[in-house]
Amino acid sequence: MRMPRALALSACAGLICYLFHEPAPMVLSLRVGQTFEEVAQSSSFPVRVFSDVPDKDGDGFGTTWVTRPSVIVIFNDPAHGFTLPPTRFATIGYIKNKVMTISTTPMLYKMPFDQAMDELINLQSQFKAGEWRPTNGTHWFDLSPTGQQTLRSHVRDPGHGYMKTTFLVIPHKYEMIFRFYCAAQCDSTIGLDRYLIDIGAGEDKGGD
Repeated sequence: MRMPRALALSACAGLICYLFHEPAPMVLSLRVGQTFEEVAQSSSFPVRVFSDVPDKDGDGFGTTWVTRPSVIVIFNDPAHGFTLPPTRFATIGYIKNKVMTISTTPMLYKMPFDQAMDELINLQSQFKAGEWRPTNGTHWFDLSPTGQQTLRSHVRDPGHGYMKTTFLVIPHKYEMIFRFYCAAQCDSTIGLDRYLIDIGAGEDKGGD
């Protein structure tokens, strides 16, 4: 018995959707100081599956890894929180069964400068709204049109390590490394240069 043409086309379309549809991003919800169990409970990302679970009877060291797309990291502090763009990389470090460090590149791929600027503008806006402030003699990124071009020249310069870093702090609570850098083809004159952003958060130990 031959399958009706419309049904065959529908089945074919369904198969294509199945093969090429990207699943919705999972969520990794946490903040510095939360326990491993709290992180696992509040996240749709399968934390226990992708972790070296902290040993409660020992020093409580452990790690959670994100190594594939896509995961949205939510820093869930009620006053100072933020939501990062989807990522394929993050590492969470635990000491005494509590989150001590968060490291991530909140992008799915290396981006052209203009796209990377959109991400940088979004992140800096969230950090400002969450009352983070620059420390260690650093400043917010100048994201005016002139400032963006100055930043592009800065991070394409090997003398600056192809990067620019701002250190942020919530005094007596959190600290953050907020870094923008050129990740590929930094000497390109035809727009092949590509960029990434790194975020690293932990406990503020400076008392600033």
